[in-house]
Amino acid sequence: MKFLQKSLPLLARLTLVFTFLVILAGSVVRVTQSGMGCPDWPKCFGYYIPPTDPDQVNFHPNQAYKKNMMVIVNDTLWRARQDFSATQIFERTQWEKYPKHDYADFVVYQTWVEYINRLLGALLGLFVFALMVASLSYLKTNKWAPIYSFALLFLTGFQAWLGKLVVDGNLIPQSISIHMLGALLLLLFAQLLLNTIKPKSPTAIDKSNNSWIALGAVFLTVLQVLIGTQVREEIDVIADQFSHQQRNLWIDGLSSVLTMHKAFSMVLLAINGILIYRLLQMNNSHRKKQAKILGSLLFTEITLGIVLNYINIPQAAQSLHLLVSCLIFSMQFGVFLSLRGREAVTSN
Repeated sequence: MKFLQKSLPLLARLTLVFTFLVILAGSVVRVTQSGMGCPDWPKCFGYYIPPTDPDQVNFHPNQAYKKNMMVIVNDTLWRARQDFSATQIFERTQWEKYPKHDYADFVVYQTWVEYINRLLGALLGLFVFALMVASLSYLKTNKWAPIYSFALLFLTGFQAWLGKLVVDGNLIPQSISIHMLGALLLLLFAQLLLNTIKPKSPTAIDKSNNSWIALGAVFLTVLQVLIGTQVREEIDVIADQFSHQQRNLWIDGLSSVLTMHKAFSMVLLAINGILIYRLLQMNNSHRKKQAKILGSLLFTEITLGIVLNYINIPQAAQSLHLLVSCLIFSMQFGVFLSLRGREAVTSN
C-alpha cells in the first residue's frame, strides 16, 4: 500500500509529460499529413509493427497472408478476409475492400509518424491505468485522488476511441477539435491529482483576486486554443488545394478566423501581463519564478506566431506553437492552484 502511494506522484508526473509528448506528436502528424499513415486502427495495415517498405503492402503471389492484413492493388485498399496462401493471381474472393474509407496510399515516413503517435498514446494509457490502480491506496484518506485518476482513465479511453473515429472517418474536422479539448482536460486533471496528494505548500495563500485572474487566463487560453484549431483546419483545406506546395500563399486564403485569433491574442497578452505584474509585485521568490516562466512562454508563443504569419508557416513552428500554448495553459492553471494554496507540478 505504501509503495502504491509513493508511486502515485511519479505516475502523475509521467502522465503530464506523456500528455505533452502526445500533443506534440499529434501536431506533427497533422503538419506532415500523416493522419492516415495507418489507415486502420489499432493495427497499421493489419500489422502490430507497421511496414517499412512500400513493397510490403503490394500483393505477392504465393505469399501467406493473415486475416486483416492489407495490400494496395489498383489504388484500392484491400483487407484479407481470413488466413490464406495467395495463388499466382489476386483473387478478389479472398479480399474485401476496406469498408471504413477509400484512402489507399502508403508513405513510409507518414506511416511511422502516425505509428509513433499511437505508441506514445499507448504508453500514456499504461501510465494512466497504473495511476488509477495506485490511486486506490488513497480511498480511505483522500477520495479525490481516485476520482481524478478515474477521470484521467476515462479521458484517455475517450481520446483513444475518438482517435479511432478520426481514422475511420478520414480525419473528421470536428473530431480533431474535440481531441484537442480532451488533451487539455488530461493536463488539467493530472495537475489536480498532483495537487490533491501533495502536502500543503509552504508558500502563503494569496488573499487577493490574483487567483481569479489566473483562472480567467486559463479560460481565455482554452478559447484561444480552440480558435487556433479552426485556423489549423482551414490551413489543412488550403494546403490540400495547393497540394501542400506554395506555403507562402496559404495565409492569404484564410478567413476572418485568423483575424479573430490575432485579436484574441491581444486580450490574452493583456490578462497574462496583469497576472505576471501581480506575481512580480509579491514579495516571494517563488511567485517571481512563476512570472518569469510564464513570461518566457508567452514571448516564445508570440515569436512563433510571428514566424507562422510572416515566414510561410514552417511545419516545425506549427507544432511548437501548439505545444507552447498547452504549456502556457498548464502553467496558468499551476499558478491558479498555487495561489489557492497548493503547488502544481508545472509551478515547481
